[in-house]
Amino acid sequence: MEENLIEKIRIENLIVEAENFKIENKSDLISYPEFIEYFKSINKINRHNLIVGINFTYGWMPTIFDFRTTEIEKNIDLAVEILNKAKSGIDLEIKDYELLKSLLNNSLVGSTKLLHFINPEKYAIWDSRVFRFLHNQEPHDYRIGNIQNYIDYQKLLQNLTKEERFSEFYQLMSSKLEYKPTNFRALELLMFIKGKK
Repeated sequence: MEENLIEKIRIENLIVEAENFKIENKSDLISYPEFIEYFKSINKINRHNLIVGINFTYGWMPTIFDFRTTEIEKNIDLAVEILNKAKSGIDLEIKDYELLKSLLNNSLVGSTKLLHFINPEKYAIWDSRVFRFLHNQEPHDYRIGNIQNYIDYQKLLQNLTKEERFSEFYQLMSSKLEYKPTNFRALELLMFIKGKK
């Protein structure tokens, strides 16, 4: 992970940002908890759950999901296996992210959204606005599609949750939402709102 990113993104700065935080899309407040509940109520993910999950995940994406690809039929059983690993809290390997990405319109963003809905305690949503907030750069596909950048982001979030003042940040963010967010969701949501162009 970039050392300057660790130094730049401090919990104290995020607390200041959270004080002025406002939700811009109220529909997210309605759909988000339902997506989380869908996977929470499932003991073991199967093909049906994967297909339903892909479709509601892509309801949060600017592009529509395309089932015409042969990747879905070739790799759906492997994807189900990977998603069950994620659900049970097992760390995914780079090859797992690569397979999910190839299956989901070659989108790491779509993959991380689906992973988050399946296990919101362990996986954070990654997208162009989060990238922009963290790096103050334009989020070209080679940047937001880079799996190592996502892994570094996850490590950053883990470090932030261990900071002494994290609970202050978390309480501030929670007070502005109509649901109880996970630690990662509270951090990611702030970065998403503040990373708007």
